[in-house]
Amino acid sequence: MAPPIPVYTNTEIRTRYKAQLNNPEKYNCELRSLVQHECTFKTFPNDRSKPPEIICLPFKRIFQRCLIPQITKENGKKIHINKWVNIEITSSETNKLKVDQSTSKFDINVQEFLNAEKDFRKLMEMEMEENA
Repeated sequence: MAPPIPVYTNTEIRTRYKAQLNNPEKYNCELRSLVQHECTFKTFPNDRSKPPEIICLPFKRIFQRCLIPQITKENGKKIHINKWVNIEITSSETNKLKVDQSTSKFDINVQEFLNAEKDFRKLMEMEMEENA
């Protein structure tokens, strides 16, 4: 499971964490990553006796984990602490869809995923029509 972090735009992250991103050594920053998966069902609308298959595509997320100084109040007194913060630095380049240069088509796994999404939508539409 992904670490709980607020969602910011790339511009907001670059502004908010400018010091840490420009000087990672000063803040003891480390690169971290995790892989999540986007999944769908491969259905067989023309042969409902076949059970659905699950198809998943990996999605990589990259973080800078930095030790950031903060000031908190405890019993009315200001206390200086350091807190670990995960700064997501995933970009559009991190998970670029693979395309076969010779055919300009998506990688076979991406194509299978997209086809499964279409078939699943078709099956759901067929079931809605039957139940109407």
